[in-house]
Amino acid sequence: MFSDSQNNQPFCGGALISNKWIVTAAHCLHHELDTEDTDLNSLKLFELSSFKVILGKHRTLKKDDTEQTFQAKNLILHPNYKPKTFRFDIALVELSDKAFLNDYVMPICLPEKQVQQDEHVIVSGWGKQFLKRLPDSLMEVEIPVVGQTLCKTVYQTLELLVTDEMICAGFKEGGKDACSGDSGGPMVTKNELKKHWYLAGTVSWGVGCGQEDKYGVYSDVYKNLDWIKKKSGVQY
Repeated sequence: MFSDSQNNQPFCGGALISNKWIVTAAHCLHHELDTEDTDLNSLKLFELSSFKVILGKHRTLKKDDTEQTFQAKNLILHPNYKPKTFRFDIALVELSDKAFLNDYVMPICLPEKQVQQDEHVIVSGWGKQFLKRLPDSLMEVEIPVVGQTLCKTVYQTLELLVTDEMICAGFKEGGKDACSGDSGGPMVTKNELKKHWYLAGTVSWGVGCGQEDKYGVYSDVYKNLDWIKKKSGVQY
């Protein structure tokens, strides 16, 4: 969980991939654009001093005994990130110190392969429930991956762009989805043979929450694997 140091208000999620690095959404790390200029150099990143990272968090309204809190040492946006269209909406956060790994704070594996259409994935976060109040406890939802052709067609009618480095997921009838506040949070899948969990994507964007024919859109971690490994040094 990422939180504002001044008011302790949580605003985004992320996935720990080592004792020092977190994968999240690029749009979680900068202030809103006040110009049409989408050049990365024009983006104003959050001040490191005001950016707090909380690991092992489960409840939002009270402090958990399992929590570990860190300052961010470095915020790294994908070089091809496009804030207006959410292309390459993925980023890395380097922690100021190494996390203590235990049963409550544990890195997730980087993906070994692409998730497939109809494969079921799990998305978690503290985002709003159908645009209502924020939950007190960490929530999760299981949803199927949707084919690119269908997702592109759905969003083309709304003049929104779904590109190859994005994953769509959800049910045609809606009902289960990521929502406001879940941004940057993990989409994960389990290898039943190896008994390992893998990071497939991060929450990026959508239209409303859980609406019919409005699938959630996620940044594809596998498509950005080379960049993640190069910047973080994490190879597993």
